[in-house]
Order: sequence, then C-alpha cells, then structure tokens
Amino acid sequence: MQFRNILEELEVTKFKKGIEREMENFFEDMGFSIIEPRVFEDYDDFIRSNSRWDSSKTVKVLGGDSRIYILRPDITTNILSQIFSKWEGEPPLKVYYNSKVYRNESRGKILQNYQMGVESLGDDISKADGEIVEMAMSVMSNLGEPYILEMGSTKYLDGFFREINLNLQDEIEIRNLISKKNSDSLKTKLKSLKLENTILDKILDMQGDMKEVLDMARAYEMNEEMKGALDSLERVKELFIHKDIIGKVKLDLSMVPDLGYYDGIIFKGYCLGVPTKILSGGRYDKWTKKYGVKVAAIGFMIDMDLVTRIRIKGEK
Repeated sequence: MQFRNILEELEVTKFKKGIEREMENFFEDMGFSIIEPRVFEDYDDFIRSNSRWDSSKTVKVLGGDSRIYILRPDITTNILSQIFSKWEGEPPLKVYYNSKVYRNESRGKILQNYQMGVESLGDDISKADGEIVEMAMSVMSNLGEPYILEMGSTKYLDGFFREINLNLQDEIEIRNLISKKNSDSLKTKLKSLKLENTILDKILDMQGDMKEVLDMARAYEMNEEMKGALDSLERVKELFIHKDIIGKVKLDLSMVPDLGYYDGIIFKGYCLGVPTKILSGGRYDKWTKKYGVKVAAIGFMIDMDLVTRIRIKGEK
C-alpha cells in the first residue's frame, strides 16, 4: 500500500492490526492454531511442484551453500513441508497463518503482500468442505460490502481431459483460453481439434445459479471423476440452502485455479467494485502425498491489503 506520509502509514497499520486480531480470534474460536511459515523455500522444489507458476515472479536468493532459494511466493506449499516433517496425518490438524508473500513486479520492485489463511488437514471431506467454505463466506460478509463467492471444481475439467487424452501442449492452451474466458479463440482451437461438439464448447456458459449450472452439466455424458465433482458441489449447495446463503454463491465450472496443486472444490471471493480476488482457496488432497502422507486437505487465503482498503473505505 502507498502512503502520503508516516502518520497515514501508522494509522492504516494500526487499523490493519485490528482486523488481524478479529480474524485471529475468529479462527481460534473455530479450533485453528497459528503456525509461522518459513521465509525461504528451495527454488527447484517450488518450480517443479508448481508448473503453472511464472518463475520470473519469484524473488531469488543465493544461499551460503550456493543453492538458489526463493522468498516464499505461496504460504500453503510453504507450511505443508513444515507440518509433515513433524506430523503423521492423525489426528486432524487445523492451522492458520498471518504472514507475507514476496513476488517480483514487472517494474523490478519486490511486492510484499500481507495474507492470512487457514488449512484443514485430515478431517472428514464433507465436514471440512462445509466448514471451510462457510468460514470463507463469514470473512467476506464482515467486509461490509456486497460480495460473491465463485465456486467450481478442478475435477470436472480434469476428468474430461483425461477422457479425451489430448497432447499436453493443446491441453495447456485450451485451459489458458478457458481461464481467460476467450470464447472466440477457444471455439477456433476446438474446431481445429474436432472438439466443437463437446462440453468444452459449452464450458464458458456453465456459470451462474448453482442449481441451474449443475442441471446443465448433468445433461452431458460424464465419467466417474466428472460425476464425483458435481456430487461434491451438490453437497455444498445443500449446505448453502440450509444456511440460507445460496444467493451469495455463483457456480463456475470453467474456473481454472491459479496454482496447480488444487484437485477438487475451488473458490474465490470478490467484492463489488474490486476487480481482483480478495479470497481464494480449495481442496488439495493429492498434493499432500508429495510430503509422504496423503490426507484430506482444504484451505483458503485472504489478501489482507485488499481487506484493509475495503474496511477503511467503509469506515469513512
């Protein structure tokens, strides 16, 4: 955040710390314990594990052993190695963090972004899905502004791509076009691959009311992975109806995650008038296997710089 003078910086910092204390109390009331992420990560490990990540955005540091390290660009992957070096998967573990990530900006400056977030590990999947998504919506509702939670599932598209077995380059190109909502280029690409009469041709239309989108998706032929993705979203939908918060949720089956480790329900939170996501998260069960123990895992992160701006605006 940019400040006009030191007094404004002190005032905003004090305000942000107040919000952080509110969230910490909320997380602890929900049974989560704080964890301190490490500052450095091994560069090769991170890039190997995050193939969709733009490596030019990582802040690189040369260690005393001549190996290349990076200042953490993502907190979830950072704390998992820390957790699994001391934990064998039982009993369920719930943690939250309050820290910063570091990324290179296009102008050569290092961006420091304040984030808070939670991770639920080893708990029952349906229970944890409901708890984490409801917590995310509680955080959004406390901003005091109209908001929407966009939800999807990586398994829906993943299941389809495994079915058609495209070459990797074509699959990556299609995923990028879907992510950018580039309808014209997507149609051209699908036509060149003779895929114009598949769900990929309709995927950008599969967004909106949860019931309507689920009904639309079920009208197409599906394999077991795709059906399982819709079933998991159906269970969360039923929770929303019961809690009377369904109107705040938009289902988007074309949603592509920013990071490659998600493998199930994914979601992003937006506020009216703010073009970038304020909150994002999802399920990443398969990813935990990389650390030696596969467990159910889901969480989300909150952009505290954006939250602070929104809350300050609401106070004026």
